[in-house]
Amino acid sequence: MASIERKINGTFAPVLGGYAQQINEQTTLFVPDFSAARYDPKTGELFGYAPDYAALEAEKAPAVQADKPGEYVYCYEMQQAPTGCDFAADLSYYGKHYFLRPLRDDLPQLHGRGISYDEERNTYTVTTRAYDKLKDQYRIRYETCLD
Repeated sequence: MASIERKINGTFAPVLGGYAQQINEQTTLFVPDFSAARYDPKTGELFGYAPDYAALEAEKAPAVQADKPGEYVYCYEMQQAPTGCDFAADLSYYGKHYFLRPLRDDLPQLHGRGISYDEERNTYTVTTRAYDKLKDQYRIRYETCLD
């Protein structure tokens, strides 16, 4: 994994096993040696290792262009979200319904059996059966977890 140096705010002093910064009487921030990339004894500046998020994003698979109705499944950690979708879908905790969020303002209002709209959250709650029918009409992106 690519990493870069980032400055850790504050002034640090070397201690056994790492570096410490006194925040107040009761609190000390400790950074272990293996997390420190570089220490400047003159200024007390400490630099740590941090992920290079730009490089991690660049390594992801390119976004798929949604060109016809259907469900476009992607994993955020491995690939970019599909472009051109109408709705973003999330499965409910118990798997009995989906939450749909419109991705554009020009979409028609959904209605029908198994579809309810929450105006406050701008979200539709749809049953799994209604979701299966909506997949045939709209381009829906669905994010899955890596684990």
